[in-house]
Formats: sequence, structure tokens, C-alpha cells
Amino acid sequence: MSLSSTFSICSLFYNILLMIVFFSKEKMKTIENKIYGYLIVSNFIGVVLAISSFYCILNLEETNIYNIIVTKGLLIYYAVWQILFGIYVFSISCDSKMSIEKKKKYLNKVVTFYIPLLIAVVIAVIYLPLHNHTEGEVYYTYGMAANVLYLLTPIVITSFGIRMLFNYRNLKSKKYLPVFLFVLIGAVVTIIQRINPGMLLMTAMETFITVLMYFTIENPDVKVINELNRNKDILEKNNEDRSNFLFRMTQEVRKPISNIDNLTNMIDTDKYVKLEDIVSAIKSNTRQISYIVNDVLDVSSADVRKIKIKNNKYDAKRLFEEINLFIKDKVSENVKYSSSISSELPEYLNGDNIKIKQAIMSILLNSVENTKKGFIELNVSVIVKYDMCRLIITVEDSGVGMNISKVNDILTLDKPLDEKDEDRLANMDVDLNITKKIINIIGGSIMIKSEVDKGTEFIVVIDQKIETGKKSNIKTNYNESKKRVLIVDDDLDKLNKEKELFIKHDIDAVGTMYGLDVINKISTGEKFDYIILDDDTVKGSAKSTLDELKEIPKFDTPVIVMLEENKKMIKEHYKEIGFSDYILKDDIESSINEFIKKMK
Repeated sequence: MSLSSTFSICSLFYNILLMIVFFSKEKMKTIENKIYGYLIVSNFIGVVLAISSFYCILNLEETNIYNIIVTKGLLIYYAVWQILFGIYVFSISCDSKMSIEKKKKYLNKVVTFYIPLLIAVVIAVIYLPLHNHTEGEVYYTYGMAANVLYLLTPIVITSFGIRMLFNYRNLKSKKYLPVFLFVLIGAVVTIIQRINPGMLLMTAMETFITVLMYFTIENPDVKVINELNRNKDILEKNNEDRSNFLFRMTQEVRKPISNIDNLTNMIDTDKYVKLEDIVSAIKSNTRQISYIVNDVLDVSSADVRKIKIKNNKYDAKRLFEEINLFIKDKVSENVKYSSSISSELPEYLNGDNIKIKQAIMSILLNSVENTKKGFIELNVSVIVKYDMCRLIITVEDSGVGMNISKVNDILTLDKPLDEKDEDRLANMDVDLNITKKIINIIGGSIMIKSEVDKGTEFIVVIDQKIETGKKSNIKTNYNESKKRVLIVDDDLDKLNKEKELFIKHDIDAVGTMYGLDVINKISTGEKFDYIILDDDTVKGSAKSTLDELKEIPKFDTPVIVMLEENKKMIKEHYKEIGFSDYILKDDIESSINEFIKKMK
């Protein structure tokens, strides 16, 4: 057995071991790992071909055709491995701030450069002559087909070398160690094989580089430590949030108790205060205590089965982030707006997120309207019991306040929403009576504490089911590699169906029932690849919403209109007035599937 064949057999052992470790282990789905997986597989094929080539040369007369296939296949492997290695170097040399989508587009350009080069090398290897040399235990191949590889290597090294120069600040990174060793060892191996062609070391060298790369791509120990530190930070933040919430609730209970004590003393000491006023004030304070103790803190009797589920999975944190973005632009310069969202808030909840958003935004807009100076605060706390999450949403302001009779009128209101209420909601017409109706509909409760010229505090409690599944229609940090659409339809069942049709095709779909919400999302910087408007949903027609969107600076998102059967004859007219395309609702599934084909 020759020294070269020994190196190749050892390389096969290490490569198999590497494949078992790499592919059996859970790993991050990164572009670098994907390219590295291809490198390992190609290296395995190369090692098998290298070992097979020794057998072919030793049995040259018996394996003439097989010998040509194996030896030329080995040369093609060398070209493929080098090209993959070059793409990998370009990948690790990308700007760390570059988005996944931009990185993919950039690497596609790199692949576009390398692929024609690889095709040219493969064609040359196949058609150019390749000769075998055997002399004792020295055997190797030579000829023009082999010489092509000596031309390819400097081209690949020069191309990624130039890219590394542009990224010179990061060359100290351990990821570049295999690159430097490839250049250094590769040069030595090339010189050795030029002097002694029988020393076939290229495959062994590439196996060594491939194995070394594993330790630079992923370090499981560091990953575990980082994850433990992250979990520790989350636990500390959760404990801090819980302590702050309990302290705030304790203060909420102490204040009305103190008020009741003062009021009872007034019965005997203050002859000028009417007894019925004192009794009314005591009732108001006891109602506040009862609300805190029973509606807010008492989850012992809470039953998930009693929660009103709307089968609408939503991203809870994103919901409140959208509310914050919208309200910040409405607050005057003399008012300080702040918000605090508990880190214990589950990622995904199930419920009527649209009505929750309407209720909280209506309360905040009421505070904005009645607070000319001072502050407005939004606090979101949670209590979790099994798969139930109790949202405790507090809005406090230093505005003009309300008298006790107005507060009682709102709290005792128990009527359903009518058509006028729905229209006012669509136009964000603030009305606390409507807000109370919305909260009743979703099974929540509200407490209002207010003093004239001092301010108002709203406490809203809503129970929601926690979604524990990994899949979700909405993501806080959505995958930038996916297409993203915003759909407007006032029929919730149809809206969910339309969203699902896009999600099935791996497209991120966001839904809303109000046209005004589209303007808010785009104005606050949300990005979508397409906006789809139901012409019968949007107040004043989809055209008026399109006109408002075009007034937003730098707006260039294609807007699609969904049309009923009776508007089918004038569908082309919608394209003429500014819509990019149309979707017919009479056969919505096939229409959306056809539109998705156009997207891709």
C-alpha cells in the first residue's frame, strides 16, 4: 500500500466521522452551514473516488473505461470542492449587518460568477486527454485535463482573496483560519506534486481543511453558555417585572382602603358633607378594591374553557408595538408618553386581537385628546396560569379627568355594538362607551378611576389562550427571505381563509379588517411586498385608500384589489386608476393561487 493511498483511506475515516457528527446534530439553519454541508458531502465523494483511482491504476488493463470515469471524476471533484470553498469564503466575508435576503441575492451573484467557470472546467476535463503513469509503486495521472485544475485554483484563490481584502477588519476571526491554511498547505501540496507526481495529497489536504472548518463554524459549548446566560437574563427580567407588578397592585389596593378610612371619619367630623356623597364615594372605592382582588389578581377560579376564543393566533408583543408606534405620533410635545410591556408576555396568543387593539387604542386616544400637558403611560402586565394568560393593561394620564357620574355611566353600560358603533370604530372615532362594549364582547372587564383636573386611570383585564405551537401566521421578526402581504377584509372568516392560502405557499400574511389600519402600518414603517384590499371593505372604496397610501413618502408597494362578481366587467378599469392587479372573489382560492404564481 502506497503512502498516498494510506492518506486517502485515513481521510475517508475522518470524513465519515465528520458526517455523522455534523448531520446528526441539531444546528442553526445558516447559509454557511448549508454550504459546509455540501463541502462535506463533496469531500466524501472525492475521497471515495481517490481510493477507487488507486485500484483502477493497479488494474489498468481490466478497468480501462472505469478508470477514465473515476480519474476524470476525481478531477471534477477537485473543481467542485474549490468552487464550494470559494462560495463559503464569500459568505463569511459578507457584512454582518446584511439582511438574509440581501445576503442570498449577493451569493447568487457569486454563484453566477463561479458556475460558468465550473462548467468550462468540467467540459475541459471530459474532452481533454488524460494519461496514466505507472512505474513500480509510483502511479498517477497527467495530461491537459489535469493541467486545467492548475489554472482553476489561482482563479478561485484570487477571487475570494480580493473579497477578503474588502473585509480586512474581520480577518482575525477564527473563520478565516481554514482559508489561510488552504492557501498555505495548498501551495505546498501543489509544489510537492509537481516535484513528485506520485504523492497524491490534494484529497487528504481538502479533508483536513473540511474537518478544521467544523470547529470554526459552530462551537456547541459556547452556544450552550450563551443560551444559559440568555435564560438567566430572561429569568431576572421576569422576576423584576413580577415584583413591579405586585408592588403596583399593592399600592392600588392601599389607596382606596385609605380613602374609605378617611371617608368614615368624615361622617362624624364633617357636618357639611352629605351622607349620600360619602356612601357613594365608599362604594366607588370598594368597587376598586373588589376589581383588583377579584378581576385582576384572582386566577384561582379562571377556566380556559370560558375564554372567548376567536381562533385567531396573533403575536402579542407585536400588537402592543404597533399600538405604541401609532400613539407616539398623536401625543403633543407637552406630554410625555411612555410604555412598559412585561417580558413575561407570551409570544403568541389566541383571541380577537383586532378588537383588543381597537379598545386599547380608543382608550389611549381618549387620553391624548384630554391630556394637553403632563404624561400618558401604558403598562402591560400578565398573569399566566397553565395555558391561560391574563392581560392587565393599564392606561394612566394627567388629563382633565371625569366626574364620578360619568365614570359610573360608562361602567354600568351593557349594550351590544350597533352599525353606527362599527362605522365609528372604522374611522377611529373615540368613544369610551363603544370601548366598554368592545371589552364586553371579548369577555374582558374594565375599571376607571378618575378625578376632575387630576387625571384618569383605566385598567383593562382580558383573558387569552396561550398558543404553544411552533407555527404561527405572524412573526415578530418575520423571515426577510419570505414574501410578505397585507390583506384587508372585514369578514374575519374570509380573512383567515385568504391568509391561509398565502401561508400554504410559505408567504408571510398579515390581516386586518379596517382600511385605516393599512395607512397606520405603512406610515409607521412596516414593509410589505403586496397590499391586497377588498373593494367592499374599505370606507369610501379601495381607490380612496390607494390615494392615501400614495401620499405617504417613498411608498411604492404594489396594491391589489379584490372584486366581487358584479364588478368583473370593469376589472381592467381598476388597473387603469392605479392598482397593480386584481383578484376576483367569486373563486377566491384559484384567483389567489394564480396571483401567487405571478408573485414567484
